[in-house]
Amino acid sequence: MGIVASNLACQTPFYCIVTGISPLALRNDMKHIYFRTQISKHKKIRIDTIMPMSKSYWSIWVATLLFFAAFYTLMIPLPLYLTGVGLPDWQVGLVLGALGITSLLMRPIAGMLADGWGRRQVMLMGTAALIIGSVGVGFTAQPWLLFGLRVLQATGYVAFTTAATALIADLATPEKRGSALAIFGVAANVAMTTTPAIVSTILDRLTLTGAFWLAGALAAVGGMLALRVHQPRPELEQPEPQRPSIWRDMLSLANRLRLPLAIAALFGLAFGTFFQFIPLLTERRELGSAGLVYTVYGISIILTRLFTGRVLDRAHQGLTLTVAFLLLALGLSGFALAAARFHLFIAAFLVAAGSGVLHPLLIAIHVGQVSASERGRAGAVFYLGFDSGIGLGAWLLAPIFAWFGLTGLFLFAATAAIVGIWPVWWMVRSRGQSGRPAQAEAKAKQNAFLS
Repeated sequence: MGIVASNLACQTPFYCIVTGISPLALRNDMKHIYFRTQISKHKKIRIDTIMPMSKSYWSIWVATLLFFAAFYTLMIPLPLYLTGVGLPDWQVGLVLGALGITSLLMRPIAGMLADGWGRRQVMLMGTAALIIGSVGVGFTAQPWLLFGLRVLQATGYVAFTTAATALIADLATPEKRGSALAIFGVAANVAMTTTPAIVSTILDRLTLTGAFWLAGALAAVGGMLALRVHQPRPELEQPEPQRPSIWRDMLSLANRLRLPLAIAALFGLAFGTFFQFIPLLTERRELGSAGLVYTVYGISIILTRLFTGRVLDRAHQGLTLTVAFLLLALGLSGFALAAARFHLFIAAFLVAAGSGVLHPLLIAIHVGQVSASERGRAGAVFYLGFDSGIGLGAWLLAPIFAWFGLTGLFLFAATAAIVGIWPVWWMVRSRGQSGRPAQAEAKAKQNAFLS
């Protein structure tokens, strides 16, 4: 979420938001807006640097921050609990991998429910699923029950984030929607950067079961905030013509984007290894807090987005993806061979540098190869590959984990990142392009047409 939102930040300035008027009031009272903005201009206030949003907007922002904090609270204690109750390594991989597979299957369903049932209702459903999935873990040691609870956690994650994003888009006017979503995406980054480190610091006193209750409590508070949110009425639109089923439509588009989809799946497999198995690595090698590793990753990926955002619009896509995959592979290899805490921090920085480029650039490639009316579904195709890589990767790597341990697991993931370079250049060659970004290609085509 945060990565996509960071690409939406370059929007028009925040005119009139400083006045404190909600988006609906801005749309319905243009004269009042003009008067207030003239006063602000007279007082020499920098409107684009002051960003008060509506009360509903910030309620959703804080609710999302708490929800992500609840979800990331599980990141460290859950793998430790699974091994602590005696699950073999292959079953640990099976349970953790349920996250990606469930996300893959639930994304289209969550979107349809949010459109048909209501944003707030789906947010509350996601909250309830996360609470049950988190608290229930401490009451069982049965592998299949733990698998089902992980499915509930993933269902809650997908439902809440999908509906919250749609509600933010509803509350914002079209000209401010990009900026609103950009600020909204910061909630996930803040939770990712801080929560694992805090949980890791207090885990000895909190206990594993206490961490599961903490996750449930944070999700519950987020749900109560969501209850206070006013859900705007949907605008009346012309009915859309009859279309094929959502699954048939997605499969057809996925076939057209099969090379970028394969690259996204390999990226997801490699990234998912880092995301899900770092707590076990730090615990078994006695290398300190896994939370600090996630904090270094979170800070590094934010810096990566800040410094590479504009470069991605101009750089050669093939070369950029190649360098990013190499950085990711180096980081994963660093985790495989890490013998000191400092090694973990360097590896986390390298993984963040690679992932911070791969994620937005692959989304841009997916949406750049389709028409404007298909861009939303093309973005979903990216997540189809990315989520399946994380989920199926955890299942496919479970035997590697059982036979060769964490060193073999991370080295295999690094190999998958290297393999990802092959379809990158196959894609560049099959498109018959120089690897320029989509904007440059479109401009070149337009100039050729006009000439």
